[in-house]
Amino acid sequence: MVSKKYTSDYRLENVEGKNGKVVTKPVYRGDLFGFSKSEKKIKRLKTIFIITTIIQWCLYLASVLINTRAGRTMYVSLPFLAIAFPLLGQSDAVWTFVSTKGDATRMVKDKITEKLISWIFMVLFFAFCSIIGHVVFWIRNGETIIDAVFLVLTVLLVFSSWNLFTKRKDLEMKKTGTTVIPEKDD
Repeated sequence: MVSKKYTSDYRLENVEGKNGKVVTKPVYRGDLFGFSKSEKKIKRLKTIFIITTIIQWCLYLASVLINTRAGRTMYVSLPFLAIAFPLLGQSDAVWTFVSTKGDATRMVKDKITEKLISWIFMVLFFAFCSIIGHVVFWIRNGETIIDAVFLVLTVLLVFSSWNLFTKRKDLEMKKTGTTVIPEKDD
C-alpha cells in the first residue's frame, strides 16, 4: 500500500494479465536513490544495524523478564515498556535497509534515512527516561542488586541506541536517476 505522500511517484499502466485480460497495475515512475557511501561500507553498516538491533531486543526482553521493585514502579517501567513500539519500528526499518539492493524508491529512501533514525532516537529517549526513573527510585527507596542489573541493562540499551544514532550520516542517499516513461505508439 502506497501512502498519499508517494502517490505522485506512481503511474497506472494497463498490462496483459495471466488470463489474457487487461489489468491495471501501479508502476513506479519517480526518482531513484542510491547510498552515498561505498558498497563495502554499506555492507558493514547493515551488519552493525542487524547485530545491534538483535542485541537491543535481547537487552529489552531480559530486562522485562527480571522481577524487580524498580520494574514495578510506574516512572521506571512505563518509559521502559514504551520502548517496545519504537523498537518494532526500528526492526522494520532495519529490515528495509538490509533488504535494499541497488537503487531505492523515494519511499524506501525516506524509511531508511528518516524513519529509521527517528525510531532509534525514540528508543534512546525512552530508555534515558527510564534511567532517570531509576535515579529517582534509587534516591527514594534505595537500590538492590537486581534493581542495579535492570539499570545496567537499560544503560546498555541507551549506549547501543546511541551507537546506531551516531551512524546516521552514513545512511545518506543521493539521487541516482529517474525512471523514464516509455513512449507509446498510438
